[in-house]
Amino acid sequence: MAIGLLAGLLVLSFTSLSPLLFLPLVVFASLWPDVDHENSKINRLVPVTRVVPIFFSHRGFFHSVFPPLAIYGLIYYAGLPQIALALTVGYCSHLLSDCFTRLGCNLIHPLSTFRIQGPIFTDGLMEYILFGTVMVANGALIVVKLVA
Repeated sequence: MAIGLLAGLLVLSFTSLSPLLFLPLVVFASLWPDVDHENSKINRLVPVTRVVPIFFSHRGFFHSVFPPLAIYGLIYYAGLPQIALALTVGYCSHLLSDCFTRLGCNLIHPLSTFRIQGPIFTDGLMEYILFGTVMVANGALIVVKLVA
């Protein structure tokens, strides 16, 4: 969610939506890829999604580029391009951040087994350092946007 907010703040100047709508959409969409994990925040917030882990494995299809492409396409062509942008930025921010973890991400699942993996252990010291850094950046960007 912190990285989703950072992505939203960085993209905010490219949208005509109010930050009060754009940023919550980005942050909420940043939770969506974990719909395939039974204990995820999204499954606690939206109980109807709890059936998804029965049919999909974690860091499988929902951690590929296909869901955000579909989301963007469907919502864009429904006449809501700014909403499509917000949801896609949030979703992709999650995928990008997962690429930096040891578990990584297979961005073209199920077409390949290739994973992009990084050095960060989930719940490890580096994750907490990165989280702190991202939160400081979020605070700084919010202050800059308020002053501008």
